[in-house]
Amino acid sequence: MPFPGSIRRLPRTNLAGADVFVHDADGSQILFIEVPADRPAAVVATHTHDVEWGIVVEGEIEMTLGDRVERHGAGSTHLIPKGLPHSFRFAPGTSSVHYFVERRVDVPPRTAPPGH
Repeated sequence: MPFPGSIRRLPRTNLAGADVFVHDADGSQILFIEVPADRPAAVVATHTHDVEWGIVVEGEIEMTLGDRVERHGAGSTHLIPKGLPHSFRFAPGTSSVHYFVERRVDVPPRTAPPGH
């Protein structure tokens, strides 16, 4: 997966089987999402929220946006309007970045490394 150490050190959570590194600031969030190649696809059920912008870094995301299905590969961007019902299927080996104008996931508390 392509994310450097600086991103991998962000608070980490899990979403539908995907690893999620969370940058949380001023009520907005950036989620760096990875589904390693040795895991099954991660499926995020239909949901709504405020505006979302994202880009696929590698792999593929199948998105259901309202009543249409789109496949987004590496380099592809998406903009999901506020309130549009949508779902995702992240193929194994997929990495992507998602920006939200609101907080979307709870950030786990940071713990100090041993000896600090």
